[in-house]
Amino acid sequence: MWVLLTADISFFASYLSWTDFEKKKNSGFNQPFFTYFLVMISSVMLIVSVGKNNWIVEALSSNPMIGPSVDTLLDLGAKDSNLIVNEGEGWRIIAPMFLHAGFIHYAINMLALWFIGSAVEKIHGTIAITIIFLISAIGGTLLSAVFLPEFVTVGASGGIFGLVGACMADISLNWSMLFSDYLDAEEGGTKLKHWKVLSWLLFDIFINCLVGLTPFVDNFTHMGGMVVGFMCGLSTMERLDKEFFGLEQSCIMKTRQLATRFFGLILSITFICIISIVLVEGDGVTSPCSNCRYASCVPFPPWESDASKWWYCDDCDKVTGSATRNTQTGYYEQINLECPDGQPIAVTLEGGATTDSKSLLEDDLPYYCRDYCDNIHA
Repeated sequence: MWVLLTADISFFASYLSWTDFEKKKNSGFNQPFFTYFLVMISSVMLIVSVGKNNWIVEALSSNPMIGPSVDTLLDLGAKDSNLIVNEGEGWRIIAPMFLHAGFIHYAINMLALWFIGSAVEKIHGTIAITIIFLISAIGGTLLSAVFLPEFVTVGASGGIFGLVGACMADISLNWSMLFSDYLDAEEGGTKLKHWKVLSWLLFDIFINCLVGLTPFVDNFTHMGGMVVGFMCGLSTMERLDKEFFGLEQSCIMKTRQLATRFFGLILSITFICIISIVLVEGDGVTSPCSNCRYASCVPFPPWESDASKWWYCDDCDKVTGSATRNTQTGYYEQINLECPDGQPIAVTLEGGATTDSKSLLEDDLPYYCRDYCDNIHA
């Protein structure tokens, strides 16, 4: 998929064909076993999550990804900053990478993983993709835990975006070779091929960022994973041996490559350490950026009223309350709500709003929260 050349175009007097390189990389025992493993375990965990949810999927207003409830995802290890920081459940930093919010989320991620992951693994090896995926997924989850502590999130997106970031590192380091007019003239079509690959990567980023605006999926995991993946890519992506093309490599170029690998590795480790310290030192509840939630969740559709949206990005689903019942009529006439910010509020039920159904009132608590609470965010 990627050809890693670090030589200047002027050196291509003894150039061997691009086709020879691809044949060499596609020969031998280089199947994408780690990619197969990720697809398998993600598939198993999706089935487990739906089974644990009594083999039903939630309404679109609760989970637009056509999947289980938030409680089920939490039971299986979804990211929850409060549980990570205050309950010591550090395993929730790793577990989310094998979970998915639902069938739509799963399908999008597995499609991206199959094409990007298998291509990267075939070219750069199982060890490289394993390092990139795991470190990127952990880095993305940590960043999400810091900036979106109020959101429960799952998904392999952090690791997948890490692979995208590593590919971007590969492309940026070898831009002059991948998009060389000289090579394109010699091989015919290689330049167009690489432009198509870059276009698909950018399209994948765009689609997943849109998906990141829905519940249980977040763009901080995506962007954190891509940044870490880019830095890991500088260190772990295999460099093509220039001798394959009959070229000599200068000491300066060797030193530059070694420095780049070292620089990428140090940056990756530093980023993980810093974001881990910030998470542990925080309270697991408060985000350092109060408006960051809107980079990762948008109520949809925006043109619908609050009572008709498919999903919301507030904390009203978590509100609790009690109701006052008229003993003479048997109807509930008042609801005492505790808003997401902790403020109590009394809502008087008048006319057609009165009911004798406690379960109906409980289902309507989020709507009363959005209508009467001044602050719908915790």
